[in-house]
Amino acid sequence: MKTFAQLEAMFAQDLLELKGLEESWWLIPNTKHSLKEQQLGRHCYEAEEDLSLPDLRALKMSLGIDESKWKAYKAKFIERASREY
Repeated sequence: MKTFAQLEAMFAQDLLELKGLEESWWLIPNTKHSLKEQQLGRHCYEAEEDLSLPDLRALKMSLGIDESKWKAYKAKFIERASREY
């Protein structure tokens, strides 16, 4: 079980890395970008399992992730998981 602070740090690091991938899209293969989004989707599920609803809302707000982006990350994770099985 991860704490709010742990999840926030993981998300912040991955979002920073994703931004770097987006800024250098011509150098980095699209697969790295997609894998980072899938990793963020996994964090979304972990946060939903480990945090209370008020903490979950606070996490999304502190990271600047709206509900549609949250769902998009989760969808990327589901897409990957479905291909693995």
